[in-house]
Amino acid sequence: MPKYRLIFSLIVLSFAFINTKAQQDKTKTNPPIYIAFHWHMHQPIYMPYENINTTANSGAYSYNIYDIFNQRVGPYTSWPKDAVQKGITANLPHLGAQVSLSGSLVENLNNLAAVGACNGSFNTWKNSWTYITGQKTSLNNPRLDLVSFGYHHPLMGLIENSDIRKQIQEHKQLFATNFPAYTYSKGIFPPENAFSERMIPALKDEGLQWVMVDNFNFDRAADGCPTGDASGVLRPNKADIINPNPDDWKSLNGLWMPMATSMQWGHQPHYVQYVNPATGEIKKMIAVPTSRYLGNEDGRGGFGALNYETVMSQMESYNTDSDHPMLIILHHDGDNYGGGSEGYYGGNFQGFVDWLQANPTRFVCTTVQDYVDMFPPATDDVIHVQDGSWVGADSGDPEFKKWNGDPGTYLGTTPNYSPDRNSWGIVTAAKNIVQTAEQINPASAYTTQAWHYYLNSQTSCYWYWDGTEMWDSHPARACNLAVAQALNVVTSGADLTPPTIYIPQREPYNPGAIEWGTTVMPKDFTVWTSVFDYHNLTSVKLKYRIDTDGVNDLATTINETYAGGTGVGTWQELTMNATVQASITNPVPTYKADQYSAVIAGQESVLIDYYVEAVDGQGNTAKSDIQHVWVGDGSGGGPNPGSVSWAPEEPNWLEYITISCSYATAATKLHWGVNYSGSTWITPIASYRPLNTVVVGTAVETPFTDPDSDGNFTVVLGPFTDAGQVVNSVAFVIHDGDEWDSNNGADYHITINNDPGDEPVGANKTVSMLVNQNYSFSQADFYFNSGIGATFAGIEIVAAETAGDLEYSNIDVTDGSLCADVSYLVFKPVIGETGNPYSSFTFRVKDSNGVLSLATYTMTVVVTSPNPTSGNASVNINKNETFTFGNSNFSFSSPNSASFAGISLLSLPEKGTLNYNGAAAEINIDYLDPELLTYTPISDETGIPYTSFDFKVKDSNGLYSLSTYHITINVLGT
Repeated sequence: MPKYRLIFSLIVLSFAFINTKAQQDKTKTNPPIYIAFHWHMHQPIYMPYENINTTANSGAYSYNIYDIFNQRVGPYTSWPKDAVQKGITANLPHLGAQVSLSGSLVENLNNLAAVGACNGSFNTWKNSWTYITGQKTSLNNPRLDLVSFGYHHPLMGLIENSDIRKQIQEHKQLFATNFPAYTYSKGIFPPENAFSERMIPALKDEGLQWVMVDNFNFDRAADGCPTGDASGVLRPNKADIINPNPDDWKSLNGLWMPMATSMQWGHQPHYVQYVNPATGEIKKMIAVPTSRYLGNEDGRGGFGALNYETVMSQMESYNTDSDHPMLIILHHDGDNYGGGSEGYYGGNFQGFVDWLQANPTRFVCTTVQDYVDMFPPATDDVIHVQDGSWVGADSGDPEFKKWNGDPGTYLGTTPNYSPDRNSWGIVTAAKNIVQTAEQINPASAYTTQAWHYYLNSQTSCYWYWDGTEMWDSHPARACNLAVAQALNVVTSGADLTPPTIYIPQREPYNPGAIEWGTTVMPKDFTVWTSVFDYHNLTSVKLKYRIDTDGVNDLATTINETYAGGTGVGTWQELTMNATVQASITNPVPTYKADQYSAVIAGQESVLIDYYVEAVDGQGNTAKSDIQHVWVGDGSGGGPNPGSVSWAPEEPNWLEYITISCSYATAATKLHWGVNYSGSTWITPIASYRPLNTVVVGTAVETPFTDPDSDGNFTVVLGPFTDAGQVVNSVAFVIHDGDEWDSNNGADYHITINNDPGDEPVGANKTVSMLVNQNYSFSQADFYFNSGIGATFAGIEIVAAETAGDLEYSNIDVTDGSLCADVSYLVFKPVIGETGNPYSSFTFRVKDSNGVLSLATYTMTVVVTSPNPTSGNASVNINKNETFTFGNSNFSFSSPNSASFAGISLLSLPEKGTLNYNGAAAEINIDYLDPELLTYTPISDETGIPYTSFDFKVKDSNGLYSLSTYHITINVLGT
């Protein structure tokens, strides 16, 4: 027991203890954060297979194709070179960038240059690229790395390895011709940043060492990853969640980041591997994470659009591994929107270079190859990543839904039709015929030309623009050209080519578990694919087996091979049934594969391995890769384990305890008690119960409050200083509707130290102020507690302010400054600047005995404009239903305590109908009552995401939000 037990009044519960002295000292020695860029450039073959000039002059499209190129002269010629040159001039040894130039873009630019199109803007387009790729970093790597890519921008996660290799080989050959002095890159940016571990053998066989993977797909395969509808992506399947919890989840302020992400582990390269299912051979390569939300924000305009200092400084304390420092890759289109502007490559990039020079020990710009050469991951650092792409198209859906859309009603189609599935059926058939020609006579000019057309058919743009212009017909058009060539060969020899199988898909993705909201999907699931053989098919079967312990351990390969072994059951098989649906394309395809499906039924709470086997009339057999699915128990499952934490981890009776839960919502409750003995809890007395706490039996329940800076909902308990109840321990579980997280039946326990040292304690604090005003601190801003009855005697500054000006008695504070009377402490932001957070400083509290706290605390300063703020959001709508909005769909906050006064629309949904009070909504009109706003999707259509619109919020003072916000609409197939 302490020497003195004092009674203290309840103090504001927003204070929270986080850092310890040891943690702060460690942060001081952290390595710099490394920053890299990837700028993606692409234009497709607009009409398979025409010269771009022929198509542009034909009027086939409703817009001027030349204008597309006229608007991108800078990105396609000199701007990337100009940006990198700024770093060379500044003598920054590692600064550079990565660029992906698709083969079709290079082909188009050469064809434009050949006739002097676009006013001759591209006549010398290669000069800048040739120059800047010849400039070297201090490690003798290219300052601008033209990374590997698929010639025609194929969605590599959905095509076979032989096709991936052909796409890369064609790209290599084109680069050897156009940039003969350039040594082909050791890394690849897959089109759409879409990656699956199935791709590894093809990438490795083409000599590549590393692949860029969106770090969202690192996170989703890790235990404890925060998930939810705000991500825009359905929940991960439990079969993918096999990486340990990195326990470094944080949601950053100052950018759109709807879900907390892994700070360190998710920004470090790791190895990923593929196991050959037939032989067990393992192939590994380095997965280099691209930073999903920072990259997306950088694409709005670069330095300034993304506040590098405000955002990245929040990550510094997590950067503790000097052997593998954090790498932030800002990846986005380099020829679209703000990321393709002159300002991005010009003044904004110069601002970035200036910022680097001002912070040389904190941030370093690097090329990826320099980073990998300096900080290679350990060879045994192997992780699993979920399938998926970057945020821009389908939010990174693990099924690649933007290019693999479900049946529905699309413009110009019949009901229950999927243009995407139709195109994959056509490509599957053409692949088999072209592959057969390759097997019979690879040297034939017909075979070579067949591949030329066939690879064009895989252009992912042709899948992207469903229902618009003639895009949906382009795979059929290209495949018909390919098949016409290949048929000249396939009848001239014996067919030894096995059937072709499209990557098997399943529906639902999360059988027996939740995909969106709270709806539990059926446990029985359908596996479907397209299968084709030029001569005939005699058998298509679905093979599956049950894992015995429910875990696909990365340390073993039993689940990855057909042979299996101890730990998995024997293969069972189901006959897959064929269905035929006519193509709605112009032209119709010469050949198209049938769709085959089978249902795995009667399973629950099991891990299942499965693959498809097809046999043709000549006895040739094909097997797909093995895939894995966890089938839930139909209850919806529980939250992710490891998502609950508290700080400080070993609190004493004087301190606030912040309990954080990454999966909580505003409806989640902390069910808690004190002084537990086994399963018996004592009810905390009234003075210990936060606002809105209710008694439930011998426990109490406290609602979680708004998310903290890490994106986690929180409850703050303590300090336990009431002499009427001495608290030795706290026990709690998480209660959310019908779900309970009891820490796997063990409950969560916190031990309270009732006999700490004599040192005082404080707490972290956040203060807010309006732009162009100063903030004068008071003693109320600094929580103070002492177990020996000492009183508050000021603070010691540990680390001075990170921005703005902090003064004590009109003198700038420095590290180590003593501030005995905090009423003389004033913070002054730079005129016109705002930020959330804007600045921070760290301090220790001092008591009347001259003793400083052991722990260091952080004072965070938020500087806001008087304008209101809102946030991006998403809504889920069932197919064929009308959704009525409400105020809750448009979050609202005002620094002036103004009230919500409606929204102003900045854009309208691209499809469906948005009405206000029964009439069609219009842009730039104020709508005062969101409850009169309704949205109706097109009949029978679904999509995740389906469409979206932009808005600003308005307050009662007539002020609008400075930022534009985004409502994503998901239409579910129920």
